[in-house]
Amino acid sequence: MLVAGLLLGACVEPPTTPLDTPAVLDIDDVELPEVAATSVERRAQQVTVRVRSLGCEQFGLGSGFVLADGVVVTNRHVIEQPREVTVNTWDGRSFAAEVTGVATDSDLALLRLEDPGDLPVAELRTVPVERGEGVFAVGYPGGGPAQVSPGRVLGMVDGTVLGEPAEVIRVEVEIAQGSSGGPLVDRDGLVVGVVFAIEVDAGIGLAVPVETLLERLDAGELVAPGAC
Repeated sequence: MLVAGLLLGACVEPPTTPLDTPAVLDIDDVELPEVAATSVERRAQQVTVRVRSLGCEQFGLGSGFVLADGVVVTNRHVIEQPREVTVNTWDGRSFAAEVTGVATDSDLALLRLEDPGDLPVAELRTVPVERGEGVFAVGYPGGGPAQVSPGRVLGMVDGTVLGEPAEVIRVEVEIAQGSSGGPLVDRDGLVVGVVFAIEVDAGIGLAVPVETLLERLDAGELVAPGAC
């Protein structure tokens, strides 16, 4: 099945001066999003981060999520040829990040935070999602506040036509530019996929299944990002 009209993460021309992102933001000046008072949604919001990458010829803006030891998962297309990468949390904190590797056959990349401190970490699910299953997509659409969007899994689609090594998750959920790299989580708060594209005409989200991520993590099949 050929999926047309895909939209990836937002990329714009780089600014003429380096990004001036403070190490710590004043919480009083941060626009915190409203989120349902359920522990799953709040937890999903807390493990999701905004990713900003100043590249050689473009500015990448997307999302990601935190794993143990300061590792952050995002999309490869968000951090192409990175010169400076910054990660922001839902509560206004800012961290410098280093790109430790990108997948050659999947839209996945790993970052590492210099000092993650007490950041909450996401848990990965090892069982594949099922059609009709309820999920949440979490991200920072347009680079704004974190958004937690409920949806449901429509099924799987051939990933080879999208540059993926295996089937990808097709999900009916609200996703916009800037959400690329954010987690798709189940109703228990476990990560089941990594959002990477949108079917523009249908308004359907696409996510790399967590099985692909786990395989890349286990095999260490990640390479250094491209240089300028």
